[in-house]
Amino acid sequence: MKKLIISLCLLPLLAAGVKADPFSKFKANVQDAYLKPFAADLGGLIGANDFNSGRAIGFPGFEAGLAATLQAKPGVENRILRDAGVDTFGAALVHAGAALPLIGADVMLRGTGYSGFSIIGGGLRYGLLKSGTLTKFIPDVSVSAYYDVITYDYFKGTHLSFDAAASFNIPVIKPYVGVGVDRTRLEIKNVSAALNGAAGTISKPRYTLGVRLSPLPLLYVYGAYNVLHGQTGYSLGAGAKF
Repeated sequence: MKKLIISLCLLPLLAAGVKADPFSKFKANVQDAYLKPFAADLGGLIGANDFNSGRAIGFPGFEAGLAATLQAKPGVENRILRDAGVDTFGAALVHAGAALPLIGADVMLRGTGYSGFSIIGGGLRYGLLKSGTLTKFIPDVSVSAYYDVITYDYFKGTHLSFDAAASFNIPVIKPYVGVGVDRTRLEIKNVSAALNGAAGTISKPRYTLGVRLSPLPLLYVYGAYNVLHGQTGYSLGAGAKF
């Protein structure tokens, strides 16, 4: 609970923090051996924005919002960011989704672009359990998968994630937990003849504990504490669900 309170208190700082460019010294610091730890950190940031509830949208619903995640510091082996003096860094995404008829799944789209860095992707979410009027004390449980394309001035790549999340659909305060795996592949470009084309792929797990608040009908905000492959992360977001 203490970690969740810290997450919520940090919400105003997160939105400002993700606007900075933590990758500005990537070209100067990159080496082939440093690419995988860098990819692990980047993939964890993207994947931590995958969910904020275990409840699927449900047909004919629609959802749209903003999501952001900050990592408190680079991973121990992420020399690209550590040698650049980067401390806290993050990623923010705009997302939208709609429930598909018949198959009972949600289709999700998301993207971002700032400081020469961009992400565009999408995914599917499927509800395994759904609470109702007579079953409001059972958790909502869903699984999801996302695929994202990453581009920057000096690298490009892909991110693939798989998630499972559970939440309780109680009034106003809706706690949730989740686990995910991120598989991230990055390839160096526009750096040097010796390094261009060098690539690295890495898979890492992450864990999330969060609270989603619905102070007004159809609107929500959330804050979460993440363990991103052993590093501390904080997420926040806001949106509307119809």
